[in-house]
Amino acid sequence: MTGRQASEINRTRFTVLMAAAMAAATFAGPAFAVLARFIIDDLSLTRAEFGWIVAAFSAVGAIASPTIGRLTDRIGGRRTVTGIFVISGVGLLAVAAAPSFLWLVAAGILTGIGQASANPGTNKLISVHIPLGRRGAVTGVKQSGVQVGVFLAGMLLPAGALAWGWRTTMAIAAGISLLMLGGIGLIVPPDPAHDPARQTPSRVVWSTPVLWLTAFGFLMGLAGGAVNTYIPLYGEEELGLSVAVAGSVAGLAGLVAFFSRIMWARHSERTSDYIRSLTQIAGLSVVFAAALLVAPKGGVWLLWVGALGLGASATAWNAVGMLAVMVFAGHERSGGASGVVLFGFLAGLGLGPPILGWSVDQQGSYGPGLWGVMLTFGGAALLAILWQQKTRSRAGFPPYKGGSPRENGD
Repeated sequence: MTGRQASEINRTRFTVLMAAAMAAATFAGPAFAVLARFIIDDLSLTRAEFGWIVAAFSAVGAIASPTIGRLTDRIGGRRTVTGIFVISGVGLLAVAAAPSFLWLVAAGILTGIGQASANPGTNKLISVHIPLGRRGAVTGVKQSGVQVGVFLAGMLLPAGALAWGWRTTMAIAAGISLLMLGGIGLIVPPDPAHDPARQTPSRVVWSTPVLWLTAFGFLMGLAGGAVNTYIPLYGEEELGLSVAVAGSVAGLAGLVAFFSRIMWARHSERTSDYIRSLTQIAGLSVVFAAALLVAPKGGVWLLWVGALGLGASATAWNAVGMLAVMVFAGHERSGGASGVVLFGFLAGLGLGPPILGWSVDQQGSYGPGLWGVMLTFGGAALLAILWQQKTRSRAGFPPYKGGSPRENGD
């Protein structure tokens, strides 16, 4: 085996483990979505209460993200990724054992800490160990780990819940997360003995492009979190689908998103125009949210179009956004900058589900909530357009051509 072949194998193993870390850290979200009917019936919850469980998962992730991002810059990505598998595994076990609503909220809080660690830890490792020019594919696959988790949750959890009960099924998922710890020592290279993060000004973390990304991520999380959480339940209650078929809709949307994240990340790295890619993603999201809205009148096929289309658009924003963060902040502050952007995204992700759930409880229909989803995606598209216009109006500020913050004008 040549040295180049060995290097490619090591990079592949590294990429797969990063994707696994993302899947483990975020698995609770799609698990809650596809097991909604089982959990609501078992614990006699309202839809709004169920939405608050998802909100706890996302809100804690949002609040903890900036702190965990800064911590990651100091302790290194390897230790952070180790924590992802431990916290996520224990959190899923807590979900499986939950006897009440409050217990589930507490379990959502624990899994939220694992979610907060996902992007800072994995972005840190990629920015340290993967050179520019190769990060697009690695980041795309890594971010697609989330969608692998969505796909597996949608395809396997409903069947497992029907066969063994939802609690046993969640406990099995927790065990798999803990087993992944063995790969860290074998695959992940050690963190640098000396990390310049201690000497790099923290202004990089709060610079203008990072704040634009944070605002954009908030809107995408607000709309995407709402619609992705309730797509299975929407299919069951509005279109009469079975639990298994409704779960398959979410699962196949996750599979589509796996490939879309890779393609969008590689495309945006080749063009070095991340803002335009984000504008296109948000615009397409409006169209596919509209397909979901009219599905009860137009037919089940529109539910599939909307769900798969959102998998190809809305859920891909994160791959492009995280790649932009690494390019802008550099490896010295990639953890902290990722934490700030993740704060915005997860804040939206946490607010979306309870708002949509409350709307359904009050209105007796998903229609008003889905209109809100469309408008929010539209707001994200307008924000990205404004950002691009302001960026072009600034002399000497090309959109993320790589290099340090100083090279990019901030």
